Order: sequence, then structure tokens, then C-alpha cells
Amino acid sequence: MDIPYIVTVWDLQHRVQSYFPEVSTNGEWDGREEFLSKTLRRASYILTGTEIGKAEVEYFYQVPSERIKVLPFPTPLFVLNPPPTQNKEILKKYSIPENYLFYPAQFWPHKNHVNLLLAVQILKDRYNINFPVVFSGSDKGNQEYINKQISKLNLSDQVYFLGFVPQEDLVSLYRNAFTLTFLTFFGPDNLPPLEAFALGCPVIASQVSGSQEQLGDAALLVNPKDPEHIALAIKSLWDDINLRQTLVQRGFARAAQWTAEDYVKGVFSILDEFEAIRRCWK
Repeated sequence: MDIPYIVTVWDLQHRVQSYFPEVSTNGEWDGREEFLSKTLRRASYILTGTEIGKAEVEYFYQVPSERIKVLPFPTPLFVLNPPPTQNKEILKKYSIPENYLFYPAQFWPHKNHVNLLLAVQILKDRYNINFPVVFSGSDKGNQEYINKQISKLNLSDQVYFLGFVPQEDLVSLYRNAFTLTFLTFFGPDNLPPLEAFALGCPVIASQVSGSQEQLGDAALLVNPKDPEHIALAIKSLWDDINLRQTLVQRGFARAAQWTAEDYVKGVFSILDEFEAIRRCWK
């Protein structure tokens, strides 16, 4: 840390929502705070993906605004040039049905699997719509609890656990999904909605800090605490094929809006800006 450096901030949720165990227990809160309070205050520049993220850095760590640069995180490259055809073989590989709700997320409490399951129960009991749910991701300590909730809600025959899947499978899983249901409580920057946009998968996402700024009008934003709101958003895509197609087209446009090349050029512009300062010493 004796030389000038740039640091990227994904989120400061240990400050915003410190009650989640994954950011508070077993010394996690103290560890994050010790690292960030020193690293952010000393950084020459801090990169965030949204204006909301910039405001949080300013508020929590009193860093001068001019040292915080907003560079939107680009759509991951692996989804931008996929094979041209939709591969249905993925359904056989994982023994999953068509028209599933897809949620790629590690099993942390903040990923909010439970409220999605409650929404699926509402769709089943109130509207007689039985959506399969496909979860991918590694267990971070919460999957056993999720399994118990599935049994309690009598949804065992509708939920599929794939574990951690390779990127090439992820492409096909997005393409074959009815919709991405990305219901995390954490923001302001998340990559799965951008991946879904690029692959023609409509997106239902949480209305959390930064989501409107990152996703615009290309996703249906829902209250992640409200299973009924989530259920109605899913049902709206089921009832209205035009709405679903509109989101797909908006998603394609949003995914192409900010590329990895744009991001790198943004970093270079910051380095160019710093050159006039750095030339002042050996």
C-alpha cells in the first residue's frame, strides 16, 4: 500500500444490512470493516458501478467525491457471443422440465430463496400455476434451511438443485428459462441480470439500492420482502407474452450498452488523469 492504487467496491452491505449472518458472524463484519476502512480511505481512486455505490462510499467512509469514479460493470464476456442455437440438451442433462424459474445464486441468506419459494406457493395455491424452480450455486451454509422450507411448503416436486454449474451450462440454463428470478437483498451491482439480458432471458429482480440505475426498464423490479408482489410479477409474464418479449428486447439493448472495452477505457482515462500527479516524484 506504499504505492498509489485503485480499488473496486462491489458492495458495502455489511454496513447497510449488517443483520445478515454472512456479513456479521464469525468475525466477518470486523474483518470487512478493518480492510475497507483502511483500503478505501487510502486509495488513489475507488471504482463503483453506480452513483448509489459512490454515495455509500462517501457516506460510510468519508472519501472525497473526486476520488470515487463510477464505471458501470460490463456484461460478462462469456454471454456476449454464445452459440447461435438454443440447446435443449441442458434439460436432459440436469433432468429439469421446461418453463422453469431460474435463480443462479450461492446459498447465502441474503439471496432470499425463501421469499421466491413463498411466491411459487402463492402461484400454485391461488392461481393454479405450477412453476418448476431451478437453483444453481454452491451451499454457503443455508441450503439445509432452504430444503426444510421446501418440505414445509410442499414444493419438493417443483424445486431442482443443480449445484455449481460450468459457464457453458449456465448459458443454456438462461436461454431455456421462463425468467430469471434474481431476488437478492444486496446491491447495488449484480451480474446475473446482465447475463440474462444478453441471452434473451427476461428478468425479474429485486428493487434494491442501485437496481433501477443498473437495470433501467429492462427488468421487472419487485419488493424482495413481498412474496405476493413477486408472484404477481411472475404471473404477469405468464399472462402477457408481449410484456415478456418487450423485456427480452430491452434486455438485449441494455446488455450491449456497456462493454468490457468501455470499462478498460474508463480505467485508462483514470490513469491518464493521475499522470499529472504521479510525475511529481521518483
